[in-house]
Amino acid sequence: MLVAEAYGIIGDVLAPLPVGDFFDKIVGQQFIKVAAQPINYRTTLLGPNPEDCLLSAFAAVAPKITSHAAAPMVPPPRSESVASKEAFRSKIEAFHTGGYTVRIPDLRSLSPGLDAFMRALEIVLHQPVEAAAFWSRGDAAAPLHHDDQDIVVIQLQGRKRWHISSGRSPLPNVWKSRPSESYELQSYTEVEVGPGDLLYLPRGTAHRVDALSDSLHLSIGFVPLTLREAVIATLDHLSDLDRPWREGVSKHLALDIRRNEFNDLPTKVRAALGQMAHLAEDDGFIAQALQRRSSRVIGDLNKMAPSTFRPPLNATTLLRHATLATCHLSADDDRLDVSYPGGHIYVHRAVEQSVLFIVHTSQFRIQDIPGVLTDEVREALVAKFVDSGFLHVVLES
Repeated sequence: MLVAEAYGIIGDVLAPLPVGDFFDKIVGQQFIKVAAQPINYRTTLLGPNPEDCLLSAFAAVAPKITSHAAAPMVPPPRSESVASKEAFRSKIEAFHTGGYTVRIPDLRSLSPGLDAFMRALEIVLHQPVEAAAFWSRGDAAAPLHHDDQDIVVIQLQGRKRWHISSGRSPLPNVWKSRPSESYELQSYTEVEVGPGDLLYLPRGTAHRVDALSDSLHLSIGFVPLTLREAVIATLDHLSDLDRPWREGVSKHLALDIRRNEFNDLPTKVRAALGQMAHLAEDDGFIAQALQRRSSRVIGDLNKMAPSTFRPPLNATTLLRHATLATCHLSADDDRLDVSYPGGHIYVHRAVEQSVLFIVHTSQFRIQDIPGVLTDEVREALVAKFVDSGFLHVVLES
């Protein structure tokens, strides 16, 4: 999936809201509602029958479900493996009878449309993306809370009324483990949604939700790159280059913590931050750090499945990018690092022209690959991309 294709998929889901407006004016700034359209791509993200899609995945998702309720009538049933679609439906109905909304996580493998939208967001944001479904009965209510990710909510079935804080989100750090202070929804906006409607809420936006009928919605979560993470990326980059950043700083940390005395550690920290500030005066150093960060993020995404069709390769073999293929290129003096979901391909920079052609050309024959290479070298290079799942061999009649 090329960057332009990713923006196109996101645009299809957000329509009629322009993609540029979403990323430039909305993300991290305010909640919005995008009303359903007469022909609405987003309602199909879990296929033509979302309930059946979820129930059919009982073996994978039933043990992972969680639940919440503003006023539960009984303790929630236990989440566990079930033997059939029918047993999974009965389990969900047991949650509903107790007043619970069921949260079903890890959905991307269930639907090509949802998977494509999530991959498109990952390509644009260089951040991982998660998705869950929320299944409620008509009398269910979610307690006041906030999410630790920005969320795109897509109503698939039924209707809900959201009570969303009118205040600006504090954008809390996702790593915080302290319980949130109790708060009330003093100033809020009521937003009613039905099938095809979309909401976006910045992380930390307080809200509660009432189901007005039996309801099913998707929640797609992400956290855009923050300034904190960009600074951490520069620290990570320097620690890769400079051994002292990787050395231990306290042999008896428990005693230091108890006494609140850290010997010369504060002096070392100040010196390290001074070194960091000096290096950060160079825009090129920061650029290198962010390139290395993106290499790690893309390489850590869920691995793409390699093609099951793998005939012997030759000069006339036709190949295409896998539907969800993406990569990030970075380099040092000697080698290229091609990071792809699930790993990295490292090759000598002498084949840079050939690699650029492979990752930017969605379909080609091996003999089309430029560069001063023999067919054997081209075939060996392509084999790395086929084995990674980035390229698939096209079956020709």
